[in-house]
Amino acid sequence: MKSLDKAAANAAWFIVACMLVHNMNALWLEPTYLGFVDKARDYGDMAKILNAQFSFSFLTSGTAHIVCGFSMLVLGLGLKERFLGAHPVGAQLLMLAAGLSGLGFLLTGMSDIPGAVYAKILRDVNPDRWEEVLLINTMIRSVVNVLAIVGLSWTAGQLAWLTRKTRAFPPWFGWYGWLMLFPGLASFVFPPIGFSYLQLTIVWAGALGWYLRKTG
Repeated sequence: MKSLDKAAANAAWFIVACMLVHNMNALWLEPTYLGFVDKARDYGDMAKILNAQFSFSFLTSGTAHIVCGFSMLVLGLGLKERFLGAHPVGAQLLMLAAGLSGLGFLLTGMSDIPGAVYAKILRDVNPDRWEEVLLINTMIRSVVNVLAIVGLSWTAGQLAWLTRKTRAFPPWFGWYGWLMLFPGLASFVFPPIGFSYLQLTIVWAGALGWYLRKTG
């Protein structure tokens, strides 16, 4: 196995681990201990956001976003090299999609951890404007997170197209890649629906890591 294929496979499995952390937080810890039940409303409640900052759930989620961001960059590089000979333009578009997703995840993680530290400093200096500070931080985080989801969906869709052209991976994986377009497209209509990527990505990234190991 080439070292880049191995790195890409490992990156895919890191993404799986990150998604497991996110699902643990979103489906159990946050609704049970932090009161985030309605994603369309509760994440807009600044009192709940203030209470949750620096919690185990938010810190692990932010860390997972950062790890996922770097992993998407490595995965994109590995996939680009794999398909560059057969489809140069498609391979470069795949790298671009993975790069946008990686950037979005990295910025989300930066908002979750160092961004939260900056927000605390600003709240301490401007105690009468604490809610505005949190609103700004939350808005920035929401937008860059959508960038991450859209980039991830594009990556999966681009890989599905290359799979159909080259048969590098099994047909079912290509069809699943088309399904992965749903979170990205839905994010433009109603962003909370885009969080379906948390469940869909586990199968996609896990299978991709396996096939990269097997065929590398």
